[in-house]
Amino acid sequence: MHRIAILLVLALMMGACMQSANKESKAEVSKSEEIVAATIEEILASPEEYENKEVAITGMVTHVCRHGGQKCFVLAEDGETQIRLVPAGDIDEFKIELEGSTLAVKGTLRVLTPVQSEEHVADHESKEHHENEMAHSEAEKADIFIEAVEYKEITQ
Repeated sequence: MHRIAILLVLALMMGACMQSANKESKAEVSKSEEIVAATIEEILASPEEYENKEVAITGMVTHVCRHGGQKCFVLAEDGETQIRLVPAGDIDEFKIELEGSTLAVKGTLRVLTPVQSEEHVADHESKEHHENEMAHSEAEKADIFIEAVEYKEITQ
């Protein structure tokens, strides 16, 4: 009788583990379905549609901040528009060697509130950055950016 009770408990535990594993795999599938692939131009034209959502973009890295790699700028297909990336998740910094590379990036689109935007611009202007305006200067001051959690260099 004692052995039957132990076998029954083990069977119940195995069943519970299987259900837990199925739930986790379903959560991973739904998580990946929530990623929105968009162009940089689409995101910047309608940021409210993408705000706080996980997005996937591609573009060429035009500049990596020399102050610890805490910002990276990616050029859109139009050759003019850029968006700022900041490291998040397991990414500590962007390496300078990424400049000129094309990246596929996954991250969360963030839009600063008006107060945060003012603080961001004031903080930017209080520090020494570039003596002259650079191609990425507008993106650097923008209140729209992506917290990059994953990227992959695309070879062409």
